[in-house]
Amino acid sequence: MKYLPFLVLLLQPVAVFSQQRPLVTEHAQTVKRGYLLLDIGVEFLQDAVFPFSGLEGDLTRTGVFGVRMGAGEDVEIQVLGTIQNVLNVENRFMGPNTPRLDFSGNSTSDVGDFSLATKVRLKEENGGWPALGFRFGVELPNASNEDGLGNDETNVFGSLLLQKQFGKLKFLTNLGVAILGDPVVAGSQDDLFTYGVALIYPVHPQVNLLADAYGRAGAGGVGTEEQSLLRLGSQIKAAGLYWDVALFLGFRDDDPSSGLILGVSKELRFPLFGK
Repeated sequence: MKYLPFLVLLLQPVAVFSQQRPLVTEHAQTVKRGYLLLDIGVEFLQDAVFPFSGLEGDLTRTGVFGVRMGAGEDVEIQVLGTIQNVLNVENRFMGPNTPRLDFSGNSTSDVGDFSLATKVRLKEENGGWPALGFRFGVELPNASNEDGLGNDETNVFGSLLLQKQFGKLKFLTNLGVAILGDPVVAGSQDDLFTYGVALIYPVHPQVNLLADAYGRAGAGGVGTEEQSLLRLGSQIKAAGLYWDVALFLGFRDDDPSSGLILGVSKELRFPLFGK
């Protein structure tokens, strides 16, 4: 019986802190009003494929950042993007954009596409009902097609967000639609179903384990292919920061095959939207 107090403590529910990185599936809850959640990271992805440009190789994404602002009690404004993408080209094949490529050597680099989004919490979790939210936004064509890393298309997306707590386990689901500009056929678009399912489990008050399966499905074309991706990792709260590390796996032919993701987040007061 001497271990009973320890077992009781172990079985007590532990609050899951709401860090977004390295998840792609979004929480239904929003950043608190008057606060900023800033994050930045790096991703090392193997066997990345760019069918539109006919390029394949290992991709390093540096400065993968997020700025999330609590603009109201239930409203969050997001600015997301990547400061620099560098592709070490290991294979070339003929793609629709191949004749337009304008770089020398076996590597190419460019800024990544930026996204502007708004998330609205529609309902808090209550009893057996999950929290409910909605997120919509636009992805801008910052990456150049001459460097082979962009499609020069503007994309629009929206998704319904659900969040439910089951004891210690937090369950997230995103279901939505992405309207993607078709880079091959001028004036055309491809409408794809987007999805995400994430599980977050605290093994310590300062350590979460997570799994995040996400992607898109539908009648995509070259440059708007279907995706099926998975992240397995952890979130660690230490020294006033949120640290994250995750393994990346891709399951479709045009997805990166595997990779490593590292990052850090910090929550700050932001009086512009404060009371």
